[in-house]
Amino acid sequence: MIDIPAHPTFTKIEPLNKGWSNDKKYYIETVGGERLLLRVADIAEYERKRAEYGMLQQMVKLGVPASHPVDFGVCGGGKSVYQLLTWVDNSYLSSF
Repeated sequence: MIDIPAHPTFTKIEPLNKGWSNDKKYYIETVGGERLLLRVADIAEYERKRAEYGMLQQMVKLGVPASHPVDFGVCGGGKSVYQLLTWVDNSYLSSF
């Protein structure tokens, strides 16, 4: 995780054990007060995760309430792929 470019800005990293995917998920807070979701998957999932990230970008353009893509890349010494997304509270989603 330390090879994620934004890692030096992380002030809080909490593992999350929710969801249906096999991704490792983390709640992140940054020095700038941003709240983010970090998803990390095996590098074998690279193409699928890249497509997923692209779909999120399209959803944001269409105004669909969802996490906004922040960053995507390879980490873990080339063994993992990550997606860094904005954090969405349940209260935000329930307003739609």
